[in-house]
Amino acid sequence: MSRIGVFICHCGFNIARSVDVKKVALESKKIPGVVFSTHYMFLCSQPGQKIVEDAVKEYKLDGVIVANCSPTLHERTFRNLGERIGINPFRVEVANIREQCSWPHQEKGKIATDKATMIIKQIVAKLKGNQELIPAKFPINRKAMVIGAGITGIQTALDIADGGYEVYLVEKNSSIGGKMVQLSETFPTLDCPQCIMTPKMNDVAQHPNIHLLSYSEIEEFSGYVGNFKVKIKKKARSVDEEKCTGCGDCWNNCLVRNRPEIHEVPSIAPMIEKEMLAKLDEILDRYEGQTGVEIPILQDINIEFNYLPKESLIYVSEKLETPVSRLYEIGTFFNAFSLEPRGKYIISVCLGTACHVQGAGRILERLEGELNIKEGETTEDLTFSLETVRCLGCCGLAPVVTIGEDLYGKVTQAKISRILKKYKNK
Repeated sequence: MSRIGVFICHCGFNIARSVDVKKVALESKKIPGVVFSTHYMFLCSQPGQKIVEDAVKEYKLDGVIVANCSPTLHERTFRNLGERIGINPFRVEVANIREQCSWPHQEKGKIATDKATMIIKQIVAKLKGNQELIPAKFPINRKAMVIGAGITGIQTALDIADGGYEVYLVEKNSSIGGKMVQLSETFPTLDCPQCIMTPKMNDVAQHPNIHLLSYSEIEEFSGYVGNFKVKIKKKARSVDEEKCTGCGDCWNNCLVRNRPEIHEVPSIAPMIEKEMLAKLDEILDRYEGQTGVEIPILQDINIEFNYLPKESLIYVSEKLETPVSRLYEIGTFFNAFSLEPRGKYIISVCLGTACHVQGAGRILERLEGELNIKEGETTEDLTFSLETVRCLGCCGLAPVVTIGEDLYGKVTQAKISRILKKYKNK
């Protein structure tokens, strides 16, 4: 069980003027785990520290709480004291009852006193959970890594290397120098950046303490100060750096720069039926000379064929010199378009809240049974396509079904066969 001592500092009149330190000392002794409690004018003074030392020895305390000013001011003072008298420094805590209590409540003595007691209770609870920590010594890897070989990284690497330390300079690009070497002049002297950077870049490459890793990136990073571990990935250069003489033949023969000629893809027009080709040309002629017409052209094609045939997209791509992928993006983004053949009549069943409550789900099941298809499918004779929508804006007529341009409200299962018959006979 913990044996904790609580020591309350008056801090002159800074704390004692508003906090009843005697009462706080008495209340603190009632806290479970606290076996000693007292107060003194200046605990940070030599006599004050002697009071703490004597109490620790007499009452065999294993934890100390000093209720005084900010921990940033005297926490180190009392932890050093604890270390000298045989208490682990991490079993010494400071309760800040000056900045957090007496100063904010200078004219409210009872509130300040009660709050000081509460703060001490919290620190007691914290101290009970504290474990004794023992400083450990670890060997330090006396090497440095600088990430980024711009002007700042280069100068940093040179400064560290000149100090006698080994440096790894990592740059993700194939060449060093960063943005500065791309400038034409530097402010305010308007000097040539290359004149400044070139000597430093040469120094980096030739310095015995610097390992330059260009065209490399950090993959993993772990460890702690003095002992970090870093995994670096060197990108493929397709050149043996040890054998490279700088002749430049690889540059002249680079396949990226000198790509083989790609033969023109033959037109799809000969593979399209004449009737479809004529209709596509008619649609394209309407928008000749205009820009940004992909959507209206696809709308006209969708209306004409009731879907977007694959060959029509390729043909439009040729004529407009637009990537086919762009047309596919449009065709799959808008619900009005379909890449699969659709029926002559599109049946839409509203499944919004109002329609759902009125039995739209059963209407959908009846339609699937009558047409022998599922939602999202088309009948074999391409007469009907069945789909669902979330709202048609006719909640007062629920349940609602649309067939083509026609809208039917308050639909019942009994009406389904009669409604479909109108369109089957057309």
